Amino acid sequence: METLDILILGVEASIALAGFAGIIATFQFSGDKETRRGDAVGLTMILQFSLLTSLICSIAILLYSFNIKETTLWAICSAISAGLQAWGSLAVQKSMRGVGRTKSLVRLTLILQSPSSVLILINVMNASDIYFHREAGPIIASIIYTLCIAGFMFSRLLLLPVWRNVRIQEAAKRAAAN
Repeated sequence: METLDILILGVEASIALAGFAGIIATFQFSGDKETRRGDAVGLTMILQFSLLTSLICSIAILLYSFNIKETTLWAICSAISAGLQAWGSLAVQKSMRGVGRTKSLVRLTLILQSPSSVLILINVMNASDIYFHREAGPIIASIIYTLCIAGFMFSRLLLLPVWRNVRIQEAAKRAAAN
């Protein structure tokens, strides 16, 4: 598969994730139901990371269409990717203020933010022609990672309300049995 095909696929996948998240959010967060900060942060992550991925892919496709030299193209895209990924990570940290810091949440944050930090560094190195020589690999790795994060948060958006209801029903059954 050529790099251009991967970029087009990145745009399509990211727009699809953002669209489906919007549809699910419309049904989950309507009415008088309590909306938790963590759910709002998860939905924000899906939309922001999906649309940032779409933006990175679109910029690369646009620059590609101007027949810019590939090393220059990947240097520009790596710099933009590093900046957008850093912004996304900081936005998540800012949004998480006020959320109870449980051990599992801290662990999850570390698991999600550590690869992001590494990818930011790799893209800065790629843009600077250090070790990576202005190639497409770091950009594609960033695209895949941000789509994986958005997909993971999408699955949480779908499944967390289901598991909350299961716990409530099980607690009601245990209370009725006592």
